[in-house]
Amino acid sequence: MLEARDITVRFGGLTAVDGVDISVPERGVFILAGPNGAGKTTLFNVLTRICPVARGSVKLGDVDLLAHRPHEIVRHGVARSFQHAELFPSLTVLENVLVGMHSRVRVGLVGGAVLPPAVRRREDEARAHAQSLLQRLDLWRLRHACPADLPYGLQKLLDVVRALVSEPRVLLMDEPFAGLTERESPRLVELIQQEGKRRAILMIEHHLELVMDIAERVTVMNFGRKIAEGAPAAVRADPEVIRCYLGKSAAQEAVAAC
Repeated sequence: MLEARDITVRFGGLTAVDGVDISVPERGVFILAGPNGAGKTTLFNVLTRICPVARGSVKLGDVDLLAHRPHEIVRHGVARSFQHAELFPSLTVLENVLVGMHSRVRVGLVGGAVLPPAVRRREDEARAHAQSLLQRLDLWRLRHACPADLPYGLQKLLDVVRALVSEPRVLLMDEPFAGLTERESPRLVELIQQEGKRRAILMIEHHLELVMDIAERVTVMNFGRKIAEGAPAAVRADPEVIRCYLGKSAAQEAVAAC
């Protein structure tokens, strides 16, 4: 469904992404891995139109994503959570989530507004959807809190909810487990596993042990190029992946855990 071909990104004389192809079907959980500086986040920036390309194409079904502006991408079915949670500090937890629904329905953030019945009904449905997602990650109890007052891990979970609330066809997640506690991580694993049955999830993640059991495919990048792709166990045993990314001891532990 999502097809990125020959993606090349240059910053001056530096080639950050070098002719990368990646294909993501309609449903499932897929991992993008590699050492720091491999070009993973830059590739995400291309998919969401934050970063221009020197060469390549990106299509979601029949839609040419490169022909659209960044703020239009979510309307076409691509949403994203960030490595560092990008939240609105002046809005509550619930209001931050409702902002994520702007592509589907206009939701008023000020209670008591006089709205036509049809608009009010859509707003009520939006709030019910936001409540359901927040409850799944045990965040509903914090709906009136300021995001800046939350621990970092909960801010990351909120960022995921805000991306997911737009009901995207493809959800991009940039290191969603970074900063999460042992109590928070299982909640997110369960959510990703459930949502992967309904949509495509492409995730940048270093903690592969958390997602090995639910990922269908792992793609590994190094120095802007794709060096391996396939089933998780096969990729973790790949000699080039071990040499460039995992290291021998980490690879042996991963294989033993499979």
